[in-house]
Amino acid sequence: MLTPAPLRPEKLIVNVTIPLTILAVAIPAPLYKTYDYLAPNMSDTTSIKVGQRVSVEFGHRRVVGIIVEIKESTDTPIEKLKPVMQHPTDPVIFDATLLGLIRWAATYYCHPLGECLSAATPTLARKNAALPDLESRRWKRTDKEFSGPSNAKHQRQILDFISDSNEGVWQETLKLLKATPKQLAQLEEKGYLSKTDSLAFSISASSSEPAKKVALNSAQQTAYEKLKPLKGFAAALFEGVTGSGKTEVYIKKVADCLQQGKQALILIPEINLSPQTFARFQTQLSTPIALVHSGLSDKEKYRSWLMAKTGLAHVIIGTRSAIFTPFDNLGLIVVDEEHDSSYKQIDGFRYSARDLAVKRAQLEGCPVILGTATPSLESLYNANQGHYQHVRLSERAGAGKLPTVQLIDIKSRPLTDGCSPPLLHRMREELAAGNQIIVFQNRRGYAPTLMCSGCGQLLQCEHCDARMTVHSYPPHMHCHHCDYKQAIPAACEHCQCQEFTPLGAGTERIEAGLIHQFPDVDVIRIDRDTIKNQNALNQALDKIHSGRPAIIVGTQMLSKGHDFHHVTLVAVLDADGLFFSGDFRAIERGAQQLTQVAGRTGRGEKAGQVLVQTRIPEHPLFEHVIAHDYHQCAEIELEDRIQCLLPPHAKMISIRAEAKNQSANIDTLQRLHSALLDALPPENEAQFIGPIEASMARKQGFYRSYLTLINHSSTERAALQRAIPSALQLVKTRGVRISVDVDPHEYI
Repeated sequence: MLTPAPLRPEKLIVNVTIPLTILAVAIPAPLYKTYDYLAPNMSDTTSIKVGQRVSVEFGHRRVVGIIVEIKESTDTPIEKLKPVMQHPTDPVIFDATLLGLIRWAATYYCHPLGECLSAATPTLARKNAALPDLESRRWKRTDKEFSGPSNAKHQRQILDFISDSNEGVWQETLKLLKATPKQLAQLEEKGYLSKTDSLAFSISASSSEPAKKVALNSAQQTAYEKLKPLKGFAAALFEGVTGSGKTEVYIKKVADCLQQGKQALILIPEINLSPQTFARFQTQLSTPIALVHSGLSDKEKYRSWLMAKTGLAHVIIGTRSAIFTPFDNLGLIVVDEEHDSSYKQIDGFRYSARDLAVKRAQLEGCPVILGTATPSLESLYNANQGHYQHVRLSERAGAGKLPTVQLIDIKSRPLTDGCSPPLLHRMREELAAGNQIIVFQNRRGYAPTLMCSGCGQLLQCEHCDARMTVHSYPPHMHCHHCDYKQAIPAACEHCQCQEFTPLGAGTERIEAGLIHQFPDVDVIRIDRDTIKNQNALNQALDKIHSGRPAIIVGTQMLSKGHDFHHVTLVAVLDADGLFFSGDFRAIERGAQQLTQVAGRTGRGEKAGQVLVQTRIPEHPLFEHVIAHDYHQCAEIELEDRIQCLLPPHAKMISIRAEAKNQSANIDTLQRLHSALLDALPPENEAQFIGPIEASMARKQGFYRSYLTLINHSSTERAALQRAIPSALQLVKTRGVRISVDVDPHEYI
């Protein structure tokens, strides 16, 4: 019997299939798709996670993208796939919930996912570099009693602020008190402070008891009791009159959240509100608090981001972009001044932080509170439909009383730099009594335009269909739409006349006129021209809070959230300009603005008064302003919107085309209109308006046109939103920029 020869090892053929790891990466580019890459050449790919950032070759450049899917197959030939460059020590930038929120937002707002993720990524993480290991210094108060000189007020302020927190205060937050590292080191040397140099600290050392307890009044307590049962996902519209103490109720709800071992997110509309909001929460909550807003450095923002993600910061206070902050265990979201248009991003990824707050609360399974004295019609509509719980707070806290409101008819009255004689007389009385006055004019600059005295020609911007604004410090013309500036002309280009007349009054002209009228009184102007940074605002607020008689001239920056206890008179110089506009939201916004600015007076022990200059005192809007009944005004306006089939009863999408040639805009939008009609089923009842030219047809050198889509069915609207990205790819036109704005705040 023959024995078969054994097989030689080199003749043994084994077919082994090695599974590939394919990474779908979202790229920060205006493209509605993801791109496949190979996992890095490493033996262990388990460290690769969805939500991580990776550096990839894209075209002829290297960019930072986000892994949105890990898979084993791809439609792209393997030989064409490039490997990614992973940052193995990086944290996951987006957890499953946050990634889900941004995926939803990309679909809802019809914006490329890669650009949405990039907008939500910390600035440091968008760069092709390793993320830093951050260390931060935390200062704590020792038991040593302060024995410094009696005039060392700043040192006492710093020590008192730190002593209010059992956990200590991060050095970055002490910058709000203008505390320098040198000052803190000196206080440490004298034994008043101790420091910890690590970002991490023992969670067990934190206290759940407030550092300072502020008792709620009966109305606040009633509102709190209504909000207290909110558990899991629930949305509440918290409507409280100006000065009613909504913040104290927020703090009480946040304290409940912290006792459950969870974190809280507080959204505010403006950076300049962050110091006072931070101070009010810090003094009542013994817990680490971090700030998130564009005024911080990249390193400071990344530190706050990391503290929230790891659970070291229990409360985050931030502006619009803070909605994308990662949390270890989010338990509550508060949106203060929810009506404010600052929550809407107006370019690029055009999201609404207020609406994303509601969606995020749904995904996180936590409550969201939308607080305001003047609810947006969208929130009021949701409350009326039963989607939001509606809690109202109708009386002011403490000794504060709602001010009286009086109209001044200026149809036939002469005005001195925007002020009527009755107003100037009343101002003299208040200043003589040692009080402060707010003069509100929502128009900066010296005058809205300049007119040739010879031919009546108005000076126009070279790049926009808009008039140039006159500024006097220094003298020049400025277009507030495109930022173009030029010298005031020596002569009219049409008739060569050398005399010009400024028309109307902006804050600069009003300031100059009041300085002339009241030379012995401080006149403080607060607008974008004078308040360039937080330090400038702090200096202005310090003057106001000193209590000395003063006139405060300003724009809408004054109307948001400030407590001025010495202001007894508010003067609104041009109320008509607030609600006469081509925008269908003009009445809503005008009523909100009047109510908010009127709410700056009467907040202390002194009674307040509001004088409103108008040429149409018979307008029905003023009846509600005088009665402090914004709610009724909003309900009437909401009914009108329903009758006219306008938002919020209907939903609107605005698609804008911009080009050097207006005809290219119209052609592109017409083709887009046809592409959308082809993509939608016949039964879809979307209403198309346009394409039409914008009310300001040319801006920054580009002509603008709009195609507006209105829909009343949420199902049909969703189909429309899914169809838009594909239609945009079909109608791409060289030289035409197209942008999509879902739920636009500005209508052409």
